[in-house]
Amino acid sequence: MDRKKFLIFILKTIVFVFLVTVLFRALFWFLWKYEKGPEAYAKSYQRALLKQIYALEDADRDPRVIVFGSSYVPYGIDKETLEESIGDGREVQTLGIEAAIGIPYLTQVLRETAKEGDTVIYMLGESNPHETSVMSISAALEPDKEKLTAYWKKYGIVSKTYLCWRKIYALTASVPVEKLRSAFSKKEQIYNIDSFDEKGNMTVLREGTQISPNTDHDDVITIDEVDPETIADLNDFNAWCGENGVEFIICFSPTVEESWSEEEGMFESFDEDITAALNAPVLGSFGDYTIPAEYFFNHPLHLNTEGAKIYSKLLGEKYASYK
Repeated sequence: MDRKKFLIFILKTIVFVFLVTVLFRALFWFLWKYEKGPEAYAKSYQRALLKQIYALEDADRDPRVIVFGSSYVPYGIDKETLEESIGDGREVQTLGIEAAIGIPYLTQVLRETAKEGDTVIYMLGESNPHETSVMSISAALEPDKEKLTAYWKKYGIVSKTYLCWRKIYALTASVPVEKLRSAFSKKEQIYNIDSFDEKGNMTVLREGTQISPNTDHDDVITIDEVDPETIADLNDFNAWCGENGVEFIICFSPTVEESWSEEEGMFESFDEDITAALNAPVLGSFGDYTIPAEYFFNHPLHLNTEGAKIYSKLLGEKYASYK
């Protein structure tokens, strides 16, 4: 190849790389900026978190009872039953979709949205995550770029490129992949935004149980099961609530009645330790919240629809007695 042809080849390569780069950046700009463009997680159940946040941000809302925590919150709270059991006329709102959202993010949301007269109840369970999943937050907040970029900026994360690649997947391979997944899965697909109402409360009907009814009576609960950072987060949030006219209370998540060790004094010991570690008042004993296996759905912490009514009635009565 002579010198002239070589220079032309180099020039063409530069032009080609430049055009590809421009088109690539233009594509990503379109995927990120264009409001009517595709969404990476359009039907994701994590979107219910954004609905919950919007419901709490409503400037005209009256004080509410807000129950927050991990996935056992949407599965465990039947809104109407809890409202009836509490009986003070306040609306109930859940906040939390899955463990991957993390307590620090949820308490941050509450610091920005809770108002004087609210009662905030944290459902303490076996899964009390301190860390937050970037993917879960991105899926939840995707439609609200202001909230999403604020989260990324706070934690020093740049996930715009990842989200755009996910949008390309949503436009191409996701349709056949989801069809195959649904065809091969024998489970009802309830992990979908359609399983929640306009305020992010779970409403999908969950019938029967998919967990084994045979349990071994060998589960043990101690204070060591609770992450010290979780305790610190909750105590910090309790202090904030006290300074802002917000009532903060701890309750326990539902657990399978037949699964626990019959070791004498186990629940009492855990109750004493958790009450000493937490500054907020605790409603009842851990053992009070055990429910038969038949009322759980697809996980030993996820209640079916009937189980959610049983748990919500129990929680409401405990709160009413406490007051």
